[in-house]
Amino acid sequence: MNSKLNYAIAMLRTIASLRQMFERIAYNLNFKYHCRKLREIGDKPFISFVVPTRNEAGYLPKLLMSINYIAQVCGVPIETIVVDYRSEDGTPDIAKKMSAKVVEIDKPGVGYASCVGVLSTRGDIIIRTDADVIMTPSAIYETIKIFNDNPKKLVTTVGHIYYPLDLTTNLIAYLYDRYIRKPHNTTGYFIAFKKEATSKLNFDPRLKANDDWDFGFRALKILGSSRLHYNYYVATFVSSRLIKKKGYLKYLLENLGIVKAIPKPYSQLSNLPHTLSG
Repeated sequence: MNSKLNYAIAMLRTIASLRQMFERIAYNLNFKYHCRKLREIGDKPFISFVVPTRNEAGYLPKLLMSINYIAQVCGVPIETIVVDYRSEDGTPDIAKKMSAKVVEIDKPGVGYASCVGVLSTRGDIIIRTDADVIMTPSAIYETIKIFNDNPKKLVTTVGHIYYPLDLTTNLIAYLYDRYIRKPHNTTGYFIAFKKEATSKLNFDPRLKANDDWDFGFRALKILGSSRLHYNYYVATFVSSRLIKKKGYLKYLLENLGIVKAIPKPYSQLSNLPHTLSG
């Protein structure tokens, strides 16, 4: 009897989670609603998007189209800086044609590209994002609102929804975002921070990978938890290519911190701001 009751309870919880997952997807797909809310903001901050790339011709147009929509339809002043390392598929040309500023670098590593991009920005708010993201007006509205309403907040991030829309991957994403992830678990699809934070914090140019997680750990150590913010319900859309490449189990274990990703972000415990020197 108890086993049947426990099974029934588990099924009800699963159904509830699925319903909430679909509600979150619908909420963030409602571009018109969030765009209208953005247009109602009087004095909008200037936002700089930083996008590190290498051979991203297949994904970058979707990201730039979504960013341009936020600028042109939602009325948000933006600049997009694509930092490219020796792409061989025309990524820089695509970026230029879609009104992005391109910075070409000769040193490999996403940490270096992200760091260079941040140093090239002019915005009041900097958003570091990945090339395989579809940016949402909901995420931009949340960012502007949290920074306007809470002046002490310096770093904010949001949840993620995988595309193409798939039940298993998005249930994993929803449960992780809601129940496991912390404000300092910053991921490359969306890390927003105020320009003033760059006097103490930037992406580590020494890291070939995991610059996003490293940024969050150092933000926690340098700025303190009270300066960080996270809203699981607001989300951007992210390609599921990474989770499919790694497999569900490895992806989940890495995000839980049970298995370390390679290469390891050695600077996680550093309390010094990182620059291009060193």
